[in-house]
Amino acid sequence: MSVTALLAEQPAGHPYATLPHTSEIILGLVAFALLGFVLYRYAWPNVVSSHEDTKKQIESGIARAEAMEADAKAELARSRERLAGVDGETARIRDDARADAERIGQDMDRRAQEEADRIVAQGRQSVEASRSRTVSDLRAETGHRSVELARRIVESSLSDDASRGASVDRFLDELEAMGAGTGGSGSTDGAGTRGNGAQA
Repeated sequence: MSVTALLAEQPAGHPYATLPHTSEIILGLVAFALLGFVLYRYAWPNVVSSHEDTKKQIESGIARAEAMEADAKAELARSRERLAGVDGETARIRDDARADAERIGQDMDRRAQEEADRIVAQGRQSVEASRSRTVSDLRAETGHRSVELARRIVESSLSDDASRGASVDRFLDELEAMGAGTGGSGSTDGAGTRGNGAQA
C-alpha cells in the first residue's frame, strides 16, 4: 500500500494522519544508516586526511615562522653586536683624530716658536753686527781725527800762543760736533780735552 492510500484511509481528525508508515520509517533508517556508513567509510577518511594535512601544514607553517623568528632574533643580536663594535670603532677613531689634532697643534706651535726664536736671533745678530761696524767706523774716524788734531796742534805750537789757543778751540769744537753723533760721549771728552788745552 502506498503512502497516499494510507493517508487517504485515515480519518481527517486522526492524530497520526500525517505520520509515515512503519515500513517507510524502517526503510528511511536503513537508508540513513547506509548513507552514514558510506560517508564514514569513504568520505570521512578523506575529510580526516584533509584535516590532518591542513593541520600539518599549519603546524609546519608555525614551525617555519618560529624558525624565522629565531633567525631574525639571532640576526638582530648580531646586528646589535656589530653596531656596538662600530660605535666602539667610531669612538676610537674620534679619539685618535682628537689626539692627532692636538699633536699637530703642539707641533705647529713648537715650529712657530722655533721660527720666531730663529728670526729674533738673526735680528739680534744683525743688530749686533751693525752696531759693531758702526762702533768700529766711529773709532776709526775718531782716531783719524785725533791724529789730524794732534798734527795740527803740533804745527800750531810753532806759532804764537794766541793762534795756538784759537786752533785748539776750533779743533775741540770739531771733536765736540763729531762726538754729538756718537751719543754725547764726545762732548765730555771734548770738554776735558779743551780744559787740558787751555791749561797748555
